[in-house]
Amino acid sequence: MRSSLNLFFGSLLLTTTTPLLAQQGCQKDERCTMVVYSEQSDTWKIINKARAQRAFSPFSTYKIPNTLILLEQGKVDTKSTYQVDTAQYKPEKWWPKAWLSDDIRLKDAFQNSALPLYQSWTNTLTKPQIQAHLDKFSYGNKDISGPLDAFWLNSSLQLSAVEQIDFLRRLDHKSLGLSEKTYQTFKSIFLKESTPDYKLYAKTGTGPIARKTYVGWYVGKVENAQGTHYFAFNMYAPTFREMVKIRVKKAQATLEQLDIL
Repeated sequence: MRSSLNLFFGSLLLTTTTPLLAQQGCQKDERCTMVVYSEQSDTWKIINKARAQRAFSPFSTYKIPNTLILLEQGKVDTKSTYQVDTAQYKPEKWWPKAWLSDDIRLKDAFQNSALPLYQSWTNTLTKPQIQAHLDKFSYGNKDISGPLDAFWLNSSLQLSAVEQIDFLRRLDHKSLGLSEKTYQTFKSIFLKESTPDYKLYAKTGTGPIARKTYVGWYVGKVENAQGTHYFAFNMYAPTFREMVKIRVKKAQATLEQLDIL
């Protein structure tokens, strides 16, 4: 897959100068990027190439590899319910109410980005365990030298939008060295929306990287009549509140006008 990425960068045809994208979607020279790889047609579409290659902290998109690791290591399952250890991670005013439920299921923890739960679960792993998996996954820079429960939060672990897609393709091709049970269980967790026209698998991620600068992610895949389309979007916003309002809408608007959704 790495070789195909190198070839693609050598002969990429940018789509950002066409009227395909409406104003609400990611635009050329805007502080955002969208990368789409369509598996069946072996074609790439990219907006803002330089940003697509720039590495950022994954924030909650790291819950994709993290959930895979936790499932493979038997630390979590889909039958149990969980609750945040509020003695270890004291509730903050900004926490969503869903995080304080006493019967959180794994899919809800994933979709609602229940950070303190994932931090507690990650603390049950060792860094050598995590490193071994991320090496097999070839996940970004694979650097987990930051804190055990926060190396993906504006810390050592970094990856680009293109690398997000490379990882998602490895996941779909089942080349991550995981059990079939882990792959199948995660697919149900990853599914965000199913309609007669498509299935959407997606994960958000957001966090601060500098003063008045938040990076927001939306990554995943769409399965439709044309096949499988992997996507990775990121953008900047000055506040968390603004980011949460617009990141998914902006990403999905871009996917719609690329005829993916």
